[in-house]
Amino acid sequence: MKKLCLQAVACILLLSFQNLSAQHITIDGNSSGRIFEGIGALSAGASTRFLVDYPEPYRSDILDYLFKPGFGAGLPELKVEIGGDINSTDGSEPAYAHTREEFKNPRAAYFNRGYEWWLIKEAQKRNPDIRIETLQWGAPGWVGNGRFYTEENARFIAGYINGLKKYHGITVDYTGIRNETLYDKDWIKLLRRVLDESGLSHVKIDAGDQWKPEHQWQIAQDIAKDPELAKAVYAVNAHVPEETDFRTPPEVQQIGKPVWSGESHDHGGDWAAAAKVARINNRAYPLARITKVIYWSLITSYPHYLTAPASGFMEANTPWSGRYTVQPPLWIVAHTNQFARPGWKYVNSACKYFKDKGWSVTALTDTLTHDYSVIIETTEAKQDQTVHFRLSGGLPDKALAVWQSSPGHLFERKADITPRQGTFVLTLKPNTVYSLTTTRGQQKGKAQHAVPPPAPFPDHYKDDFDGDSLNRQPPFFISYHGAFEVVGDSASANRWLKQGARQQGINWFGQPYPRILFGDSSWTDMRVSADFLLPDTGRVGIESRLQRFPWNSKVDGYAFEISHTGSWQLKRNGKDSSLLQQGQARPVKGSWHHLEMRCSGDRIIIRLDHQEIVSVRDSHYKMGVTALTTGWNEAYFDNFEAENTAVTP
Repeated sequence: MKKLCLQAVACILLLSFQNLSAQHITIDGNSSGRIFEGIGALSAGASTRFLVDYPEPYRSDILDYLFKPGFGAGLPELKVEIGGDINSTDGSEPAYAHTREEFKNPRAAYFNRGYEWWLIKEAQKRNPDIRIETLQWGAPGWVGNGRFYTEENARFIAGYINGLKKYHGITVDYTGIRNETLYDKDWIKLLRRVLDESGLSHVKIDAGDQWKPEHQWQIAQDIAKDPELAKAVYAVNAHVPEETDFRTPPEVQQIGKPVWSGESHDHGGDWAAAAKVARINNRAYPLARITKVIYWSLITSYPHYLTAPASGFMEANTPWSGRYTVQPPLWIVAHTNQFARPGWKYVNSACKYFKDKGWSVTALTDTLTHDYSVIIETTEAKQDQTVHFRLSGGLPDKALAVWQSSPGHLFERKADITPRQGTFVLTLKPNTVYSLTTTRGQQKGKAQHAVPPPAPFPDHYKDDFDGDSLNRQPPFFISYHGAFEVVGDSASANRWLKQGARQQGINWFGQPYPRILFGDSSWTDMRVSADFLLPDTGRVGIESRLQRFPWNSKVDGYAFEISHTGSWQLKRNGKDSSLLQQGQARPVKGSWHHLEMRCSGDRIIIRLDHQEIVSVRDSHYKMGVTALTTGWNEAYFDNFEAENTAVTP
């Protein structure tokens, strides 16, 4: 009898301990909370370069995964770069006006440059309610005579936004100041005036975009001291606020502005990256009242040999094969975007981060229908945890659909949970993401077309540019710095590749000269050739075995250049730069010429107009991609050919 009593007491104590250790959370529909604005993405730094080159139907399938509501990521926000003819991370995005003359006399063709306008329109096809933001990294050198914070640049921004509307029917909702470069307070006020004068009073200014910890939220502190600045700015943001654990100064919450992450990162494309996304999405609001998170990049649609590889929700960087990969971070974004729409309200009573237990929860509700969703991540938890939820504030006892993700099991539908008398219990597994909702319509979308198998870069490629789209880069080329685009001859059907930037731009980080890349980083022996025309003074060049693309101008590889006078140089570029040979040929200005570079083993051969002018030996660089280059001058190319001679006869 005594033993039985002791067992009963032990059982009671155990139950009591379990009850005390269980977490209790109230989801109060009447609780205060800010307005949810969505999880979005950023197309910038040439990170989306190869997507436009993808063949159908695979390109449309990729876009569905990114933007189609209730299918994949369902992105309700898209932020894009205003191109400036300068390298902004993994390449150069084109400006709509390469010169002041083009700026003063805009044409529809200028607004067909690049691919951001195309991407916006494709996103809007899938979600007409998607909101659009623009942001500069740099600008063409003519703008403000090389000074960024000028009235001319404010009008350059307004011209871009108005051009998108006039020529493409695109309405921009927000515009920023400058990416990760300290702003000018007076210029922000000037930009507001210029936007208003340009018929763009509806375009709201999102200010900040700072990543250095000492500057991350400086914009909020400046707004707190400056009523005119406060009037000009709609929202404040910082970059990678997760890297400082979402710490914010008090002014961020005091100024009464929406608070956003202007750029967060999920590099990797695997479950570790997905878990990071889950932590960012779920902890940003409880810790910093951040209501919108924007990720760079939208998609890894640039080669892995470039800076910051594997940055996107998907990988689509082999358009010659059509192959793409839907990666785990995309389904973690779906865990939020498919369960709450912009305009829903955060439920503060149920938005919490339990640091000691390694998990967090956010809850959101539709104040009109009283539907609600709960998103939970346990990515740093070490053990199972029991959570008791209580409903109040008019939230109904409707059945909750449960969706779950964990390593190897992404976005899976589980058994519903039905609350009883306003309560329900959930046992949380470690390293898992949950979404519970009273809404329906979520799905793990699957494209109708099978994804093609991988294929290597073509070993032999020719392009005379006649079949390429005007005002865009040719297929598989990457404008790394400067302004390369296909143009047409008004007197014939010919099309050429043109470099049109005539002066160094207002750079985000330094690059020495215009360069457009082509090829595979594994190429060892190769031949690359093209016809070129220098209509006036300047220079052109050809490069090979380019293999290192750091955050500066020192790209390793072999570079040949020739000026309009016929003076030429062959150099070893990069951190171990040296002059290999130089000489003098006939002047090349004003007529077409043929240029060829061949690398075979340690032999480098240059041919001009089919005559060998250089033959040297150098074994410093073994492999890499090729490039066409120019100075800060107008130049044209035609009849491009590249061949991986290590595998072709």
